[in-house]
Amino acid sequence: MKTLYDIDNGVPGVRTAEPKDEAQIFTLLLMLHKENGMFGLNPDKVIAGIRWATERKGGIIFVIDDQNVIAATLGMCITSDWYSDDEYLLERWNFVHPDYRHTNYGRRLIEQSKWCHHWFKRQGMLLPFQCGINSFDRTESKVRLYARHMACIGAYFMYGIPPLQQGKAVAEMLRVEKQEKDNRGKEGPERSRVRPVVETIIRMSQREPENV
Repeated sequence: MKTLYDIDNGVPGVRTAEPKDEAQIFTLLLMLHKENGMFGLNPDKVIAGIRWATERKGGIIFVIDDQNVIAATLGMCITSDWYSDDEYLLERWNFVHPDYRHTNYGRRLIEQSKWCHHWFKRQGMLLPFQCGINSFDRTESKVRLYARHMACIGAYFMYGIPPLQQGKAVAEMLRVEKQEKDNRGKEGPERSRVRPVVETIIRMSQREPENV
């Protein structure tokens, strides 16, 4: 897939967030939480996370402007796993305002995250970019979008009902149980069939990565 970024300057039209953008970013993240949030919202924690990036303390936020408003934003941080000191870039969100979802802003933010990896690499820092999808809505299309840009290295699962989106969580668990019942008595691959979105993730993980 053709990249959208310039190796020196990133993706045209994508810029790094500044303190003056904090209020608009906060409003967009409230919208994101309303759509996909599974746990309660702590506004002070959200504001602190935004400022952690705009004050250059370890977070990074990119934004796309459209007619003098922020239409899309991506947040990431530099972190490491519990077993290692090796750091990497972790996506915290990639959100496009509903009025702008006919655009390619989501893809442009993904491209900017890839460029960010290359920028750090040119500074002598190996920071792979890692992201995931935590959503009951449009999950397969989101998986396909990311899989066109990066290698699929796993999946994300939940057992139990989160405080928010309880109805969607219960409905999906019932579908999982129904799938298991339908599998009983079958042989071969049919016996291990899973929900369609998981089948998609499995197929994507078996593909040869297009970009490294």
